Amino acid sequence: MKKTLVTTMVGAVFAVGLVAQADAITLNFDDLSGNGPLPGGYAGLTWTDWNYYDAPQSPYNPSSGAERIYNQFGVVPTVKFGQDVTFVGAWFAGYSLDQYFEGYNNGVKIIESAHTLNDQSPFGLYVILNWAGVDEIRVQSGSGNHYILDDLQYEVAGVPDSGLTVLLLGMALSGLGCVRRLVK
Repeated sequence: MKKTLVTTMVGAVFAVGLVAQADAITLNFDDLSGNGPLPGGYAGLTWTDWNYYDAPQSPYNPSSGAERIYNQFGVVPTVKFGQDVTFVGAWFAGYSLDQYFEGYNNGVKIIESAHTLNDQSPFGLYVILNWAGVDEIRVQSGSGNHYILDDLQYEVAGVPDSGLTVLLLGMALSGLGCVRRLVK
C-alpha cells in the first residue's frame, strides 16, 4: 500500500512539473489613443492593414474601453503571432454581410470560422474559436465592409517557472528515495 501511494505521489509530481502552462493574452488596444495605422510590431505581433480609433461610432462599438482596431476597406488584414498559439477569439462589431476568420499555419489555411451575420441590434459579439496551432489569422469580408475587433485573445504555451521546476525535481527525487527505502 505504501509503495503504491509513494509511486503515485512521485508520478504526480513529475506530471505537474512537465505540464506547460498556457499564458492567456488579451489585447484591448486601450493603451493607444486617437487614431491611425496600428503599428506593425504592436504587442510583439505583426499586424498588416489594421487601423485604430477611439471615437464613438455605432455600430462599430468596442467591447471594452474606447479603442478598437478596424480593417482598411476592401483589404484582408492579418495578424501574425510569430509562433503557434491558440487563438481564443475576439470581439467583432459592425455591419457585416459575409465576414469570417481564417486560421493559418506556415502560410497554409488550416481552419475557417462560420460566416458571420451581425446586422442586428445590439451590434457586436465575442467570437469564440479556440483554434490551436495557428500562427496567423486573417479576417475576410466578402462585402469589403468595415468591421472592428477588440479584446483579441490568444494563448501561448508557456514553460514552467525554473524555480518551480527545481522544487518539483527535488520533491520527485525525495519521493524516489522514499520508494527505494520502502522497497528494501
